Amino acid sequence: MSKLSRRGFLKALGLSGTAAITACSPESARKLIPYIIPPEDIVPGEATWYTTTCRECPAGCGVLAKNRDGHIIKVEGNPLHPVNQGKLCARGQASVQGLYNPDRIKGPLKRNSQGKWEGVSWEDGENLLIEKVSQIVQKGRGERVVFLTDLISGTLKDLIVLWLSQMGSRSHLQYEPFSYESFRKANEIIWGIDGIPTYRLEQSDFLISFGADFLEAWLSDVQYAREFSNFRSPQDGHKSSFIYVGPRLSLTAANADRWVSVPPGGEFLIALGMMKIIVDENIVSLSSDLRSSLQQAFSDWSLSQIQERTGVKEETLRDLAMRFGRAKRPLALAGGGAMENAIAANLLCALVPGTQDLVDFESLSGLGELASTAEMKGLTGKMGNGEIEVLMIYNTNPAFSLPAAWNFEKAMRAVPFIVTFSSTSDETSQHAHLCLPTHSPLEAWGDYSPRKGVYGLMQPVMGALFDTRHLGDILLSSGRRLRDPSMFPWQGFYQMLRYTWELRGRRQSPGAPRESFWQEALQRGGSWIPEGQEVKKIPSWPVHFSFPSPEAIPETPEGFKFVAYPTVELFDGRGANRPWLQELPDPLTQITWESWIEIHPETARKAGIVKGDLLQIQTPQGTLEGRAFLYPGIHPGTLGMPIGRGHTAYGRFAANQPGNPFQILSSQPDAVSGGNAWFLSGVRIKNLKNAEGVPHTDGSWSQHDRELARSVTFAHYQTARGTGQRPSLRLPIPEGYTRKDDIYKAHPHPDYRWIMVVDLDRCIGCGACVIACYAENNVPFVGKEQVLRGREMAWLRIERYFEKEEPWVRFLPMLCQHCDDAPCESVCPMFAAHHSVDGLNNQVYNRCIGTFFCSQNCPYKVRRFNWFTFPRIEPLNLQLNPDVTVRHKGVMEKCSFCIQRIVEVKNRAKIEGRKMRDGEVIPACVQTCPTEALVFGNLRDPESHVSRLIQDPRAYQALDHLNTKPGVIYLKKLTIKMETT
Repeated sequence: MSKLSRRGFLKALGLSGTAAITACSPESARKLIPYIIPPEDIVPGEATWYTTTCRECPAGCGVLAKNRDGHIIKVEGNPLHPVNQGKLCARGQASVQGLYNPDRIKGPLKRNSQGKWEGVSWEDGENLLIEKVSQIVQKGRGERVVFLTDLISGTLKDLIVLWLSQMGSRSHLQYEPFSYESFRKANEIIWGIDGIPTYRLEQSDFLISFGADFLEAWLSDVQYAREFSNFRSPQDGHKSSFIYVGPRLSLTAANADRWVSVPPGGEFLIALGMMKIIVDENIVSLSSDLRSSLQQAFSDWSLSQIQERTGVKEETLRDLAMRFGRAKRPLALAGGGAMENAIAANLLCALVPGTQDLVDFESLSGLGELASTAEMKGLTGKMGNGEIEVLMIYNTNPAFSLPAAWNFEKAMRAVPFIVTFSSTSDETSQHAHLCLPTHSPLEAWGDYSPRKGVYGLMQPVMGALFDTRHLGDILLSSGRRLRDPSMFPWQGFYQMLRYTWELRGRRQSPGAPRESFWQEALQRGGSWIPEGQEVKKIPSWPVHFSFPSPEAIPETPEGFKFVAYPTVELFDGRGANRPWLQELPDPLTQITWESWIEIHPETARKAGIVKGDLLQIQTPQGTLEGRAFLYPGIHPGTLGMPIGRGHTAYGRFAANQPGNPFQILSSQPDAVSGGNAWFLSGVRIKNLKNAEGVPHTDGSWSQHDRELARSVTFAHYQTARGTGQRPSLRLPIPEGYTRKDDIYKAHPHPDYRWIMVVDLDRCIGCGACVIACYAENNVPFVGKEQVLRGREMAWLRIERYFEKEEPWVRFLPMLCQHCDDAPCESVCPMFAAHHSVDGLNNQVYNRCIGTFFCSQNCPYKVRRFNWFTFPRIEPLNLQLNPDVTVRHKGVMEKCSFCIQRIVEVKNRAKIEGRKMRDGEVIPACVQTCPTEALVFGNLRDPESHVSRLIQDPRAYQALDHLNTKPGVIYLKKLTIKMETT
């Protein structure tokens, strides 16, 4: 695009703009309208919002995409969608960087005789595909054609199945690195249902997780984060407690009242011990047959043996058992590890009748349709043996996520013809012979069902950025030429989608006009069955099952245990080419831009390892290297490593980073479930020394008694509320000023005084607000080298502090406090730090000369200095918000409470002749927060939400003794003392 002339650029702008704004039309991107006669639904300079579905992970959240002058600049959660209800995670917020990624494949490619990629036309590319497939089909070997995709559903899945069937094949494998095979098998063994249910966390009164990191990458993190925040909210004088059992202090474990540290694979023993106590001591009323069946399942284990294997004391087991058994609606969740873990959690759920209402097998997850790891190993063997002649790959990267011992890449070289429909050059697509790049999800029509009863719609929220096509259009075109054209009667995928939804409309709304169902679904973002219907009861009689005896579990070999885990920012690695996600600090370690190996400080001391040492992990499956990071939140003798980085391809932001733990996972899937093992035993390490800095953004592990992130026990909070206690605040309005404490006069703020309330009891530290701020306010990413120098540009950061007692971690969203007596304002020689009539601490960029006085005077250290004019590599620059100034080097910047959104609402209210209403202004961080920990509003309105919240006894201001009168008011975290019951 850098070579375009001004005339060419204006032509391209008109084309892309028209394609985007007519996205709701069947003629999208096929009909050009001169921009001088714009369609009725767009006004130049004003945004138009379109509904679609997020495809950054299988959760399928609803999305609203903001189209401004022909291109997308922001996405938000769709408040009507039942999965996320208007919220988005960090990965969803960063989806626009997948659309504008500079390393996207811009047109069809094929391998030449030298093995190099060369550009071809779409006609030649489709001809080559048709030629190769036709040769196989004519020989009667259509079963040797395999289609490998990620989890898809709806119309596109139906088309793929139809296309394969016409070729004589049924080999459509849906592959995701996290397939939950052991989870599904456990449900089949205990409940007789091979599937993954939906859990009702918010209706539970006691929650225990055996390695299920539902706040990070387990099933649907936004949905369960929202439900978790409601579960934790005090109700009727009671606050529900949460226990986490696992080998490392994950983000989910950091939000628990108690973390029970066990070696990897030992989680199920804790559940087994709890069950043994509940059954043997009659804590829960059970029939004699059921009691006998359960006692037989764990008859080989004693509590002393469990304590010996896990290191967890018997009194702790007894306490957990009593809490679970006495709760009315307890819920046990299991991660995707050993199958015994999931079975034990299921059996616990079967003990208490009230739990049956919390496990909904009526709303089965689409994840239950995924291919198992064993099936993928079978495919690898067939490829290596020459049994696969055509392999078609769409939106999946098994060469990155399968164990290296399988030699998947070598097996691919034995396949005569591989076609990839990927729009990025990842580890898998690099081995293809033909690349027919498809649209990004934000450019494409489609539908997706994350669970039964929820059908999300996708629509092109802008025109195609490059010379890509829809996969459905490719299959329809090639299918008509390969086989009977009457089997593919639709002219394009959009027409087929409309046909599918017309049938759905007849079933769901038989009396409604045909077009109205489609238009309503398109406006809502899909169609779904209203929630609140009766939950399908889980069976109350568990199938007979016996846990392996102590003798059947081999002794742990010498060496370390190793556990690989997904992160909230990179998931399974598909987000690694988004620089925003690379720069988002890990919630616990605060590391950015590279992988690391977690090791307990005491274990590291004994092994002579220091932070930053280059460690080589040695396993029978291969070796892996990474920088040592001393982390107290890992079980002693265990090594932990995040999943997501370590790509050898996948674009400039992801490639050539060491540390892909997928590569050393076990080469043998579980014999029963067919799933992968996410931990290893007998791992050895070699210290290669060569210590270097680790790019992390935290200044300290501890608060050093500064009481920045405060907490209060729930018992004390109840007492304070009962006695009518009010918080001691220095309000940022005239009423907060006194002649005794203040030198300067109060600011009047006649109509508005904007403040933000941050509920630390709801904040889980996920970082969604951070990426939303990046997207909304044109915050630049700086890269690994600058982070190592201590230069970060995030306006909003999530501080993490470790405590001396449980809960071990506190999170603190820290942003500009918009002080009413701001230290930065009085020292700026250029009056760049300016106090507005609405109480905002504005930063006037064209006045700033970069003296650093404001930063030095700010006690909260929330100002960011541009050491460079950070470039936006084309086409990443298309994402920039035109309502926010793009800063240049030599300028100080910081949070503005999204002043552009305030001005937009103020102008609208002025036109309508009224004042702004409470809740009408929603900053980006507030809008996306999955747990609604952030609330924004007008302090001058006594009826506003924020005015009511600051009356809570938990309210306080950070560093309030400095008398800066911050406009950010925090609510203390509520803790539960977990004394033994």
